[in-house]
Amino acid sequence: MKRRKILILCIDAGSHDYLAASDLPTLQKLAKAGFYRHANAVIPSVTNVNNVSIATGTFPETHGITTNYHVDRATNKGEFIEDNRFLLAPTLFEIAKASKFADKTALFVTKKKLLRMLETGTDIAVAAENPPSEYIQMAGEVEPIYSIEINWWLLRAVRETLRRDDPEFVYCSTTDWVQHKYAPDADPSQRHLAILDQIIGEIVDADPGREIYITADHGMLAKTTALDPGHLLTEQGIPASAIPIIKDRYIAHHGNLGGAAYVFLKNRADTPKAIETLLSTPGIEEAYAAEDAACTFRLHRERIGDIFVLADKTTVFGELETAVEPTSVRSHGSRHESYVPIIGYNSPWSATDFEYNLDIGRLFLESLR
Repeated sequence: MKRRKILILCIDAGSHDYLAASDLPTLQKLAKAGFYRHANAVIPSVTNVNNVSIATGTFPETHGITTNYHVDRATNKGEFIEDNRFLLAPTLFEIAKASKFADKTALFVTKKKLLRMLETGTDIAVAAENPPSEYIQMAGEVEPIYSIEINWWLLRAVRETLRRDDPEFVYCSTTDWVQHKYAPDADPSQRHLAILDQIIGEIVDADPGREIYITADHGMLAKTTALDPGHLLTEQGIPASAIPIIKDRYIAHHGNLGGAAYVFLKNRADTPKAIETLLSTPGIEEAYAAEDAACTFRLHRERIGDIFVLADKTTVFGELETAVEPTSVRSHGSRHESYVPIIGYNSPWSATDFEYNLDIGRLFLESLR
């Protein structure tokens, strides 16, 4: 019986508009031979939440990762989520090994934080931000984290590892510095994707029978207004603070400005009044009490704020000096950046089997039962 082998590639911010604006013959070939599906990302549409959802095949209500930055309500202290201490579900790597699907698994990511979050169950785990020396020999000199070239390095490392080690299960996730800086029709965006497409073509040519799934964790849009929901509520006599869910250490990407935030109230009895105030504010499109947010978006109830807010298409949330400020940034996090593609090649499933990007992981897990 033919051995089943899988490669899942998450192109960070690789949404429909970016793919459509570029000449990508390999992706077009894979979609024609398999399928191309317009699907959904998990909301909030940020890196941690969606990569973990794909790599566990579950929603945040199960795996526990609801943000890039966690606030402990007991102490009111916050910390970046950069390892697996907060992860509540097994990874696809763990289950692939335990079920005997894979003798060898591999994880390739650009950011170190994703490596530490997802590496359990891997035989090979590489972050382009700080790779082992043997992979520098394989894929070339290390590139800066804030560069186009680092994603090319990552895909070269995947290509060479597939040739050398032939792992049965591989997950790869790039970074989105390019999309944060450039629109889909900009030359750097198109060069970035063209080289990725070329390397993917080389991977397919070397192993044409491998199952390949290509998706994104979120999209990316230009923003012109920044709001601080906590500041806004406090000015209206409702003491509160707010954390943008996008908040991480990679501030050159987005300045910690994103389209979703958790609001923490000094007095939770203020929730109805706070939601009414937020929804009357231009730029805020949706606001949910914690229980409603957990139910609507399948979030872990103990890992979110008192209120979950989503911005409109041109607005982001941040921790600001004033309640409202003009801005000029490309970012994500809201419902507007939650629409992503799924390309499937050599897949046993059809396009209609996929509603969310995480269904790639979910269907794989179901196939092992």
